[in-house]
Parts: sequence; C-alpha cells; structure tokens
Amino acid sequence: MTAVGPSPAEKVAGVVSRLADHVRRYDETRDPRAVFAYTYYRLTSSLAASLRTNALAFREPHWVADLSVSLASAYFTAIAAIDTWLGDRPPRRDAVVDRADLPETVPQPWRDVYAASTARRSYVLEDVLFSMMAHMSYDLPLALRSLNAQRSNHDHIGDFHRMNELLAKCIDEVQDDLADRYCRGLRSLDRLFTRDDELLTNYGIRVVRGLAWFNCDRLLDPVSAAEAMGSIGRSTAALIARIRHPDDWKLRCGTRLLRLLIPSRRQWPLPGKALG
Repeated sequence: MTAVGPSPAEKVAGVVSRLADHVRRYDETRDPRAVFAYTYYRLTSSLAASLRTNALAFREPHWVADLSVSLASAYFTAIAAIDTWLGDRPPRRDAVVDRADLPETVPQPWRDVYAASTARRSYVLEDVLFSMMAHMSYDLPLALRSLNAQRSNHDHIGDFHRMNELLAKCIDEVQDDLADRYCRGLRSLDRLFTRDDELLTNYGIRVVRGLAWFNCDRLLDPVSAAEAMGSIGRSTAALIARIRHPDDWKLRCGTRLLRLLIPSRRQWPLPGKALG
C-alpha cells in the first residue's frame, strides 16, 4: 500500500505550530520579534483553515502549502541564525544592536530588521512593518524561485492571487488583534508613519506580494538576476530609512518630535494568554 503524505492543510498546520512556539517564547522573554511572529501565526492560521475547507477553491492546494512551507523555512532559518548569534553573546538586556554586528549567516534584510527593533523608541507597528517587508520583498521571491525549479510558477499564478486575496482580507482583523495583545494605542501611532503603513492594508499586501512575483521572474532571468538580488536585499533598509529618517527636513523634524511625545506603549500579554 502506498503511503499517503500529509494533506496541504496538515503541512501548513505544521508551520502554524512552529510559529505558535516562537510567539510563546518571545512573549516570555519580551523579545520584540514576538509581534511579527504573532502576525505571521495569525495569517498562516487563516491559510491553514482555508485549505481545510478549500473555501477559495485552490486548483493545486499542495503547491499553495509548499509555498507556505518554503516561505516559512526562510523565516525560521533567519531567526535561528539570530538566536545562535545572541546565544554566543554575553546577556545584555535592552542592548542596541548595529546591523553590522550581526553575522552574514543572517540575510541582510533580517539584519536590518533586528537592528531596527532594538533601537530606543522602536514601535510595535514598526516591528510588524519592517519584518513584513523583509519577509515579502526578500524571502517570498526566493521561495517562489525555489518552487519554480520543480515546476513553472506560471501554472500557479491563479492560486497565488487567491492566497493574496485571503491574506489581504485578514490583515484588518490581525491589526485589531495586535492592538489588543501588544499595543492598545496602535491606531494612534499611524501619524508617525504617514502612509508607510499601507503595507498592512488589503491593497498593500496585494501590491507587495505581486512585486515579489515580478522579482522572482527577474531572479530567474540571468540578465537581471544580480540586479534583482541586490534590489530585494536593499528594499527593507530603504523602508526603515524612509520611516526613521525621512528625506524631507520638515517631515524629519516632525517625526523626531512625535517620537519624543508619543510613548512606545508596548505591552506584553499575561502568561498563558491564548493566541487566538
């Protein structure tokens, strides 16, 4: 009898379980990485639930699950490299890290994100924005390229857009959950980021994931691959700089003032609080 492998929903449920473990660990240690881990957990839980019911009528659910697993693997690898580096350092609570301090085993976008998260007055919304950028603009094109080696992605573009639709529709609810769990004043912080938090909207999710598909095509073209790799490696740092150090001097002064006036308002859930 031929052994039957895990279903698409079971594959993604495995990712959900690992993410839940990360959220609990980061909550316990009050690690700012908890905020994105929780966001990722909630979005991936929605995908697993959709695969169980096939509510979106994916044509090839196994491809959808394989993309989710491949994408999560990139995230877990980057986070594990940071954890290994942290484990080799003397313990220092609330230490500010320069991105140049992190080893090259950590992909550049995730070095940028981790360093930004340790800055004084780093906000919850920033933790999500910066990590989301690294994951979607860097990890996703590489995950798509990896799957393309097995079978052309263009056979699955419809399912990719169905995934985008699902994740985009979930983002408002996830933001509400984030506010309840980590920052009850989350919405009031929008003024700090002007329109840069559009990434965390229905429209923003679709645009950034669509750009990831485009950049995967660039990576697959030998003529443009090197330029594309450089571009996706720099995009997260560019977003961080645009938010932290705007080009316009008036906006820059206003941002600095708001950072002084608005408390970070970071909170942590009580031990044992359900993940939702």
